[in-house]
Amino acid sequence: MFPLSGNMTCGHSTKKKVLLCAILASLTALPAVGHASPLSKTYNALTSKSKISISLVNYFKSTDKYFRDKNLDIERFDTQHEWAQSAGLFYSTGKVRIAKSPIRAGVNLGYNYVFELDTSYPGDTHNWYGGEKILQSTDCSWSGNEPNTGSYKCKGFNNYGKLPVANVQLSWKKGGMWIGDGFYTAGLISTADENDALLSSYRGFMVRQKYQDYRIRGAFVTGFMAGNGSDMGNLEGKTDYYDIEPSITYDYLYTADVKRTIGDDAGFQIAYGEAKDYLRRYMTNAWVRVPVGTQTNIYAFGQYYYNHSAGHLWDIDREAGMVSFDQYASNIGYILALEHDAWKVQYGYMKTHAPLENESKLGSFSYGFGNAKGYMKTTVGGGYAGFRRDGQEAMSVAAIYDFRNFDMPGLDIRYIYNWSDSIAKSKLTGGLDYGKEYEHVIKVNYEPKSGMFEDWYVNYKHVFYRPDATVASLSQDDPQNKADKTTIKLIVGYNFTL
Repeated sequence: MFPLSGNMTCGHSTKKKVLLCAILASLTALPAVGHASPLSKTYNALTSKSKISISLVNYFKSTDKYFRDKNLDIERFDTQHEWAQSAGLFYSTGKVRIAKSPIRAGVNLGYNYVFELDTSYPGDTHNWYGGEKILQSTDCSWSGNEPNTGSYKCKGFNNYGKLPVANVQLSWKKGGMWIGDGFYTAGLISTADENDALLSSYRGFMVRQKYQDYRIRGAFVTGFMAGNGSDMGNLEGKTDYYDIEPSITYDYLYTADVKRTIGDDAGFQIAYGEAKDYLRRYMTNAWVRVPVGTQTNIYAFGQYYYNHSAGHLWDIDREAGMVSFDQYASNIGYILALEHDAWKVQYGYMKTHAPLENESKLGSFSYGFGNAKGYMKTTVGGGYAGFRRDGQEAMSVAAIYDFRNFDMPGLDIRYIYNWSDSIAKSKLTGGLDYGKEYEHVIKVNYEPKSGMFEDWYVNYKHVFYRPDATVASLSQDDPQNKADKTTIKLIVGYNFTL
């Protein structure tokens, strides 16, 4: 493991650590060796502008919800929480010019270790990767008698280390390419959403280029490592959190997006992505800001997503009952906002269409490519619920205040209220009924750009999610608040360069 300093201890290392240590050692050999070699210019270019960065992330995540375990005869409201620390060391060499071309090359390496500070699981068990996990689950077993009738229940967890970054970087004027493993965000894939403490990693390459007012990004990937994963694995289908064995894998995923800004107050973006023989995704959005006073603006934003099956692998998952929609799904939404000085108030609307012929559940709009983390920034949501079921119309109102007038730029507090009259399959009537669900969301973000806290960032979110009996699919014997959930997510991070 690496200490938090420029010196590195490589004793008692795993294979991955040995590899990292060997590469670092080769790049930071004694200067006399470099100067005595015909490759001294190359050596000097690699080492003179090399950089070592430390990333520390303290992460807390808790969910208060109804818990039931027939085997343990437990049925009550309880809280599951995980509190963990992440420590990362990232090394970048300087850049070397390739022959007489304008292209320069360098190497990026990174190692990250995550360890537990405190945990609590109701009944001493938890669902395997249940969407609320930081640590790795262990000692798991299937709770149901048949596939798709239960979930994997786990009794333990692991601390873990991993090598999420190991790539060659090619740079040129207003552009670059990264080849290997890394944190690739481009087109319709991303490394993280706002709830993630740890970044997910991809294997493949990513390219980025600026041209006038356009930003162009693209990626081609063949592997994926989840934020709480320790190994680069296959790209998988079957987007079921609770099944430990994927039904299918696909060979590669490619995606790209083009974004244009028109001054500071307007722009648009288009994106496309396809997982081979599995799924295609499309996205477009546009925005405009219109001044109506010296400190007052009207802001409008609209977006549209469309998903479509792309081959026989999707059909395999569909026949197994593991997909969110049959052949296609769409999501459309908009935001209208009034901005005045440090205040912003906004209204959001969103509608989903996702047909699914499945008697046990309604269709919904999914935003990934199987296990690969997808990109989607919805106009309603950002709390616990997705509000993306078939036929669902959801609304949102929000108030946001930033503290620029208190000499605290980078700090903003926002309150969001999301609600929907939702179509759901009712246990009381046995058919489709309209129900209601809503959530209150409180967010605090602080990322100072200067001063003594310049390298720190804080993200806090507190959500109260409340569905009625219809949306929660409750029976007459269930408590009315059985599906209520209260979640807290807190990230405190510190990044610095040695």
